[in-house]
Amino acid sequence: MHKPDTHPLDLVEQQFHQVAAFLAVADANQLPAAAQQLQTLCMELARQLPGLQRGRQPGRGLQQRVHTLAQGLQMLRDTLSRQAAANQQALQVVLPTAPKATYAGGTSVYGTVARQGGVHKYLAA
Repeated sequence: MHKPDTHPLDLVEQQFHQVAAFLAVADANQLPAAAQQLQTLCMELARQLPGLQRGRQPGRGLQQRVHTLAQGLQMLRDTLSRQAAANQQALQVVLPTAPKATYAGGTSVYGTVARQGGVHKYLAA
């Protein structure tokens, strides 16, 4: 049985919903592979889109679908940023770092290089 060809935008939308589902449940194991597949499908869509529109006027429905997808990608990006901030705060609870000094230069997260002992430089006038 021959399966009908699927429009590339349909494939992108299906993968977009898959990535959104993995992001909603914070599935860190599945998310990278799904996001990579979404990127691959988007690149394929961008490559095929001029050929799909050649000889005909771009449909209002196609433009609306692409616009909706673009807005959805922005929402995914915002959700990913929020999740990254929550993970950073959780990591701060597990591995706290020293607070930054108000007036001094502060220290790095992992400390500073120890000062060498016995080496002094003097300025003579």
